[in-house]
Amino acid sequence: MVIAGHTHRPRFPEPGDLPYFNDGSCVHPSSIIGIEIDNLAISMVKWHLSSNNQIIKSIIAGPQNIHQYLS
Repeated sequence: MVIAGHTHRPRFPEPGDLPYFNDGSCVHPSSIIGIEIDNLAISMVKWHLSSNNQIIKSIIAGPQNIHQYLS
């Protein structure tokens, strides 16, 4: 499994595909995108500010059970 970033080409593979994850370009003017692993699930997430300056987490891809990429 490879987790990388900053290639400007986001990638979140389907289970069974080459396990290469990439957040693309992680830092934007009002948001940050990353790969998150929580409770053995992997997701691509975006953290951004709402119009009233609250921090919001959005799931862009996933979550998928990480074991699907390790077998």
